Amino acid sequence: MDAGITLRHWEPLRRGAVFLGLLALGACAHQTANPTAAQSVERRLFVEANESIIEYHVNQVQPDQLATDGLARLATVDPELKIQRSATEITIARGSETRRFDAPGASEIIDWSVLTAKMLDSARELSPAVAALTADQVDEIVIDGALAKLDPYSRYAPPTVARDRRASRDGFAGIGITLDIHETDVRIASVLPDTPAASAGLLAGDRIVTIDGVAVAGLTPDDIRSHLRGPAQSQVRMAVARTGLDAPLKVALQRATIVPESASLKEDGDIAWIKLSVFNQQTGEKIAGLLRQAHLDMADKLHGIVLDLRDNPGGLLDQSVEVASIFLPSGDVATTIGRVPQSIQHFVASDAKFSERLPMIVLVNGGSASASEIVSSALQDSGRAVVIGTSSYGKGTVQTVVRTSNDGELTVTWAQLITPRGYHLNTHGVVPTVCTSGIADVPSSVDALLAGKTGPTPASLTQSRVSLDDTGWKALRALCPAQRDKHNLDVEVARHLLDNPAIYDRILASLGPAPSRVATASR
Repeated sequence: MDAGITLRHWEPLRRGAVFLGLLALGACAHQTANPTAAQSVERRLFVEANESIIEYHVNQVQPDQLATDGLARLATVDPELKIQRSATEITIARGSETRRFDAPGASEIIDWSVLTAKMLDSARELSPAVAALTADQVDEIVIDGALAKLDPYSRYAPPTVARDRRASRDGFAGIGITLDIHETDVRIASVLPDTPAASAGLLAGDRIVTIDGVAVAGLTPDDIRSHLRGPAQSQVRMAVARTGLDAPLKVALQRATIVPESASLKEDGDIAWIKLSVFNQQTGEKIAGLLRQAHLDMADKLHGIVLDLRDNPGGLLDQSVEVASIFLPSGDVATTIGRVPQSIQHFVASDAKFSERLPMIVLVNGGSASASEIVSSALQDSGRAVVIGTSSYGKGTVQTVVRTSNDGELTVTWAQLITPRGYHLNTHGVVPTVCTSGIADVPSSVDALLAGKTGPTPASLTQSRVSLDDTGWKALRALCPAQRDKHNLDVEVARHLLDNPAIYDRILASLGPAPSRVATASR
């Protein structure tokens, strides 16, 4: 899963960790040979990475473990590179050539960070395969190697990848178009609503000829995106060719902050269907706006809401709480626990800008993870919604994101998630109240499923989950295996339940009383 769940709450603390790393690096620099500028950047990066991992990771780790695990990953680039460590020495060898280094003390963060960079210099000298890689590629290999044994979700993103991830989460300054690029043919694939491109009258299918006077035919896709993006309020000039026009249109646009759309609304009969694809910084506001629109359009006819979280990989923690709060009048949403004191937090439904109280269904599948699991478990545990589909992914951990000095990102797992009913989400995930896993995607399956004639029985899916050990959880998930298919059966079951209040109420009540509510929370 790529998006995961990330925090925005701890920015001052994260900046402190990076700042300490820079001070420490400056203190030890005079003890080593004068590094080049590139070497200094790499050493600084490893100091930042190691300090952040040791500071925040949910498990306690040692610098020597991070360094040796990271360096060992070089063997994936060149199997002939051999890294060996003894109590006092660490060596890197290839063929008949060996480089030896004194091993620092196990807990010496700075020394192991600088040593990692030195050994990479040696690896480049010894191995043509390593030397052929860019610095960003090597750094990513080594840092991800250091993280690999800790957990599946901690990772490092080099600058180019990190910038795209930040844009997905927080938005970017641009004009609001997506591109379809085939060699020298660059066309607008779509125009986002309420953006500079939409205001300027650009259309899907328009062919971009020039950007700020530069012909796009001579630019790479990355160059084109760089030309289109820039500081908010700055201007970009374009010429576009449009079918039916003899000459290209010339337009001037003022860039604005663009946050990718995270949700969409479909009004079908008397049900509002909301598809939520990711949790970014505007998701809560977007969901509230869509619900307002549904009530305005459908008025008294609207009698049910379906929140489709299938294949939603997660996103920002605060937005999952905000979305849950739209549907919950009060009560628990989630609890986080970890090694760092600041990671121990309790989240409850807060006063939302818009409150939705109509009957609702939540759809999940094996691609629903992290933030989507927080929302679906909170609504299921509280008795607010019937959850339909297959077991979710089971990524019940929280990551904090550290922006490194080279403009990359280090994502570190620092807490585990607990649902309102008190069970851990990690590996367990959300098991739906109505399971469609493995059931034929045909209309006749709806009545059979709700009557208990096919699929797992309702009693087996609604057993108490708090007391389950790992064996019990494996057995529960085995009743409703995670699948990635988006069955139309999920949709038909949701529609049937909302059209039949007596069946909806019976299934909603099958998990038993909701847990006790909490009036206040530490946020």
